[in-house]
Amino acid sequence: DWAALPPADAAAPLAVALEGTGLPPGAGLPAVPGLPEAEFAHDGQITKAPIRALTLAALAPRRGELLWDIGGGSGSVSVEFCLAGGRAVTIEPRADRLETIRANIEGFGLAGRMQAVAGRAPEALAGLPAPDAVFVGGGGTAACHDALWAMLAPGTRIVANAVTLETEALLIALQGARGGTLMRAEIAQAGPLGGFRGWQAARPVLQWSVVR
Repeated sequence: DWAALPPADAAAPLAVALEGTGLPPGAGLPAVPGLPEAEFAHDGQITKAPIRALTLAALAPRRGELLWDIGGGSGSVSVEFCLAGGRAVTIEPRADRLETIRANIEGFGLAGRMQAVAGRAPEALAGLPAPDAVFVGGGGTAACHDALWAMLAPGTRIVANAVTLETEALLIALQGARGGTLMRAEIAQAGPLGGFRGWQAARPVLQWSVVR
């Protein structure tokens, strides 16, 4: 029994594979993006599951690739990028949300593949390894996008989401100047409406996706 062996009898490094048996139906995480918000630690600042699925589709993670997640919030986009086989650096200025991001890193077992960095872009990006993809939550600012465009290598994928009129206008202008695609997602879910049911609409999200 390997568990009974003294430490001196175990070769280093040691790898152990665990196989779950007798698990209930539905156990484990699904293989597609868009995990329910309840799976994450968050304070309400989280990319909602349907928009997150669209965002991950645009980011198109590949095994071993690195994501810069700017304005990480809860880090949910970074988490799902890593679950798809990638790695992530999540930049967030607020100390409380950095703790939330770190809680999700621990909760999903992503230490070594996902890193939380305090600060604001573009200043906090100095010295980071070059990414394969960048997600700008909340749309970002003109200064941030200009700095990204100047520092990123050709072929880097950029995805930015906007929910305000001001950031929508910014992304529309950026798409006009730099190309890429614009998509506007309006999602509604059925909910109670008096004694009946009706559609409860979420805020529309404008998404700009471009390859540098």
